Amino acid sequence: MSSRGTRSTGAGYTAHVERPSKQRAVSSRAIFGLVLTVLLPPVGLLFLWHQGVFRARGRVLLTALATVEMAALVVWLTPHAELTPRTPIPAAPPQVTAAPEGETLNALYNIEQLLYEQQLAQVLEQGGTASDLLTEEQKLEVANQQNEEAYETVVYSVFGDDAIYYHATKVCRTQTNGRELTVRDALREGLQPCPYCNPPTVTA
Repeated sequence: MSSRGTRSTGAGYTAHVERPSKQRAVSSRAIFGLVLTVLLPPVGLLFLWHQGVFRARGRVLLTALATVEMAALVVWLTPHAELTPRTPIPAAPPQVTAAPEGETLNALYNIEQLLYEQQLAQVLEQGGTASDLLTEEQKLEVANQQNEEAYETVVYSVFGDDAIYYHATKVCRTQTNGRELTVRDALREGLQPCPYCNPPTVTA
């Protein structure tokens, strides 16, 4: 078969027809889609998927890259508040009451004193006395202290073996008591407290 002025370059092709290249030429629509995706990722992605500019794999890759770009922009544009560290400076209150000179204030003692005063006020309102707040040991200690003070108190009595009472004063009624002694000594001698002048006594 004669070519009659035509040259055959291969099966299925005729003269003056060029064989297509293995690589597609990049269209203007694809370039526009890429530029739009870089500048405005949401709009560019919408354009690429709606127009089907690239294959599905290429559009997925561009979507992932655009997502990373948007996340980076959000992080970069988000304002970050800078905290300025400040060192606390101790300062005294504006109004300070100076403690009395020569006294050491104890906070725990003050609290216990306030509680005691509150309890004492309640007991007094109910008709009791301060001793009602004491424990048995405290009551015994107070009694011993009072007895010791009473033992050392000076009292009076008459001279002689016929003395029966000891008195709080030198003159009791019509009797003059010229002898001085302590309550301890009077009790040792068997003297009894006078029922009229009420001298110091010792509790059992």
